[in-house]
Amino acid sequence: MHSPVVTAASPQPTPTTRNRMKGDQRRQHFIDAALHLFSTRGFRGTTTKAIAEAAGVSEALLFRYFPTKADLYGAILEQKARQAGFEARLETFRREAKRPDDWALVHQVLRAIFDSYERDPDFERLMLYAALEGHELATASRQLFGRPAFALLRDYVEQRQRSGVFREGDPSLLVFGLVALPAYFSMTHRLLGFAGSTSSDRAAADLFTQLVLDGLRVHADDLLDRSLKNRPGKAARG
Repeated sequence: MHSPVVTAASPQPTPTTRNRMKGDQRRQHFIDAALHLFSTRGFRGTTTKAIAEAAGVSEALLFRYFPTKADLYGAILEQKARQAGFEARLETFRREAKRPDDWALVHQVLRAIFDSYERDPDFERLMLYAALEGHELATASRQLFGRPAFALLRDYVEQRQRSGVFREGDPSLLVFGLVALPAYFSMTHRLLGFAGSTSSDRAAADLFTQLVLDGLRVHADDLLDRSLKNRPGKAARG
């Protein structure tokens, strides 16, 4: 929701009409105004005073709903989490991890990344700017979205390594490798407009899942090399 355009047919709201907003409506109005300004002016050019002006109220009223900028950033991210169904996604990841089902889990993660960029590319672009500028919103996003998902995937990789299914190596690096492919594809495809493929997101997710698992899993050649390295007397023959 953007600030209303003032025209002869659309008079500027008076304080009386503005005050008729209910608490939840007012809160949402502030969130929408903040998102609009962040996306048009950037973070450095957006102050709480500017957000209040865009919402058509005083800065003091803004502080009644959001005492600090951190409170406002948290409200924005919580809204995005609800819209994306983040908790439901995370629960799906947990369910596939318990089975365990490598294909289903990796495929779900890839589809979640693709869906996010397709559903709300403007917000993903905003978050990229936030990360590049070292803005508080990027830090808050990592706390809310990044860390729970990353921790779940890292634990899963460690579990599969102990089972001998996934290759040895730093579990955190392996998780970065898992998410890097779909994230980079989504950024170039959705944000930068690089149309390098006509494949659907489903086809891309299928192919990328296979590529990721090919990299994560131990293969026959790996097992042979491991067997040769552990053969008794090998070290003595040097």
